[in-house]
Amino acid sequence: MELATAALSSLLPKFATLLSDEYKLQKGVRGEIRFLQAEMERMQAALDEVSNWPAHRISRLDKIWARDLKDLSYDIEDSIDKFMVRVDAPAKQESLKGFRKFIHKIGLVRNIKSRHQVAEDIDAIKIRIREVADRRGRYLVQDGAAQPDSSVAMDPRMPALYEDVKRLVGIDGPAEKLTNLLALGESVQDQKLKIVSIVGVGGLGKTTVANLVYQRLKRQFTRQAFVSVSLKPNMNKIFSSILRQVSRGKYDNTEQWDHTEHINHIREILEKKRYIVVIDDLWDESSWTVIKCVLIDNNRCSRVIVTTRNSTVAEFSCSPSDGTMFQLDPLSDTDSRELFRQRIFSENEEIHSELEDVSQKILKKCGGVPLAIITIASMLACIPDKTEYEWYAVYRSMGSGLAKDKTLENMRRILSLSYGDLPSYLKPCLLCLSVFPEDYNIPKDRLVRMWIAEGFVDEKQGSNLYDLGDSYFSELVNRSMIQPVDIREFGNARACRVHDMILDLIISLSAEEHFVNISEGQLVKSSVCKIRRLSLQGNDSAIRPPAVDVSHVRSIIDSSHRIPPLSMFSALRVLSLEKFPCNNNDPKVLGILRHLRHLRLGGAFKTEHLEEIGNLQLLKTLDLGAATIKEMPTSILQLKQLECLIVDRCVKSPDGIGNLTSLQVLSVLDVQKSPNTLAELVKLTELRELGIYGLQGSGSYGKIFLESLSNLRNIRTLRFYDTLLCSVDWTSNGWRSPAHLRSIIGENSTLSELPRWFSSISELSSLSIRVKVLRQDDFQLLGALPVLRILELKVVYWGSTEQRLVIGND
Repeated sequence: MELATAALSSLLPKFATLLSDEYKLQKGVRGEIRFLQAEMERMQAALDEVSNWPAHRISRLDKIWARDLKDLSYDIEDSIDKFMVRVDAPAKQESLKGFRKFIHKIGLVRNIKSRHQVAEDIDAIKIRIREVADRRGRYLVQDGAAQPDSSVAMDPRMPALYEDVKRLVGIDGPAEKLTNLLALGESVQDQKLKIVSIVGVGGLGKTTVANLVYQRLKRQFTRQAFVSVSLKPNMNKIFSSILRQVSRGKYDNTEQWDHTEHINHIREILEKKRYIVVIDDLWDESSWTVIKCVLIDNNRCSRVIVTTRNSTVAEFSCSPSDGTMFQLDPLSDTDSRELFRQRIFSENEEIHSELEDVSQKILKKCGGVPLAIITIASMLACIPDKTEYEWYAVYRSMGSGLAKDKTLENMRRILSLSYGDLPSYLKPCLLCLSVFPEDYNIPKDRLVRMWIAEGFVDEKQGSNLYDLGDSYFSELVNRSMIQPVDIREFGNARACRVHDMILDLIISLSAEEHFVNISEGQLVKSSVCKIRRLSLQGNDSAIRPPAVDVSHVRSIIDSSHRIPPLSMFSALRVLSLEKFPCNNNDPKVLGILRHLRHLRLGGAFKTEHLEEIGNLQLLKTLDLGAATIKEMPTSILQLKQLECLIVDRCVKSPDGIGNLTSLQVLSVLDVQKSPNTLAELVKLTELRELGIYGLQGSGSYGKIFLESLSNLRNIRTLRFYDTLLCSVDWTSNGWRSPAHLRSIIGENSTLSELPRWFSSISELSSLSIRVKVLRQDDFQLLGALPVLRILELKVVYWGSTEQRLVIGND
């Protein structure tokens, strides 16, 4: 449902654009577009309503309807984009003369044809809208589909509460740490209510650890309770359970009471008692806000344990009380191996020598998650013949078959709870990760730019899309859906990885939703549904046209080097090629991919290979950071909507870079090879991130750079690469420092001294710099910066400092 909603959210703003005066549509056509807009808005409202139903009420027919609606939305958006591209594209006039040249110059013939085509497309779309609506009505089942399922599914966490302690592996360390955090004491602080939140990914053993500690400690308390909250909490049921436990059965069958009555009775019982309560599987802050009303702080050493998958929720539950967030780590390699062995072999039996290699590979995929290890071990234990061949078959199935084996069903249900809890805007962002290979470090900035190009980041009033994309990334980290890597200043991650078990779930869901087609060492096969996204991962991956229709593909992530002719992909928005040029493709074919928003190219190629790139008028990101190229073509100056330009060092940029006034990211600008571009930075007023290379010596570069920097009112991050002894301390009357600059990083760079104007950057929070001379007043300057949190300040070994430097008042 949410993927269809996301497709509609991307489509609806296009209608408003199409109705603007810019496209001068005929009155009749405008009326038809308003009709389409109204129809799609109503469909979105219907989707929103169905999405809010309990899972058991959403029938397979509803899911098929949502899938049809998603495809319809994509096709309408593609049709609108094609019209806009045809109208906006410059005409080729080389072979035209006289009156025909004049007609084409003003775009009359082209625009008449385009508007005629859009009218035909509208007629076809109206027919499809009726078909989708009629089909749903024709097969709608009135009695049954909407009836709740009378059976109650077992809570997938239930086995963790009754696991034999003797079979638990690697739990003693975490349990001991948690016990110490909850320890009773005589101090005033120890008497207060103490809350510990255990946080970690689904299947890590949070419930098991919490229950073990609860069973060990509960005799030290006069009142005890253990309740599970779940994704869709029934507060009356939760309060009724707590009341029944803390009253020792005095109050039973109270689910009909209101919240206030429950809370008052529980507080009355706990007011003068030392209690311990476990709140298991907490999903959101609003649930905790209600539950904490019963957790009275009575200064009797009471203790509360919370388990959650969401670090934001964990932090919220700890505050403002004397709380602690306890991050549960995966099992060590040794403990993982022991748990695996214990579940398959008899007590005194070791893993057979011929199974050692495949066992290690299986355990690597499990990543120390006990649920994954136990689930896979249970599968292997059921195989009569413990042969290497059989075990490798299971290992290979782990990469693509989470939904295919009954033994894996419980693990899938537990992981699916995390996916189901995601807000609608995060679900397509998460599924998008399935295009990357296993164990791949996915750069955050690259991922966010892909999300934006796909239309997954909703534009909000007053918000920057890249900031919103960063917040989406952080939310996925906080919800334990992705693992942060390459963590830098402020704990921010530059990249992420996806746990193999989570990746299996994502791949399975992507296949069910026809969201991504993945080829890994095999042919991409024809599909009943249209292919929208392609991930070509294996060296033997291939597409064999015309058997496979790729005219609707929006995104290609290719590391196979065997992509078919790009001219076949007329709707392409995102293109990432590890090697360019590639087989079957003339480099100049890039120029016909006029719908591209995101282009990332690797490999070694020549400037002329990008000659036609100026035709890509919708391009937002051009990422050549992994490419080898000596000089950028002048045609990039035609990319008026370009927001991110990323190249490696030592690449010459053409004069006129200041014409790219939409740029928000420019990295890296080599001022040695492109000296004239330094003065043009003053025009790039939307720039938020700038990487600059080669500000050498004491020449005029520093002065020109500062003159431009003063005008970059939106700059947030400034990076110096290989800058040596450059002075950037010149300022003129009226010069203003960039007010919103937050981070200055010098990578392999040395400034002659710490610039005085640093003192006026009130939002500077991170500074990493190397200087030749360091003085006492430099510390006074830095100490006055109100929000500086990260400081890395070095003096080169051949530099100097004043004889004695004092830091602080003492």
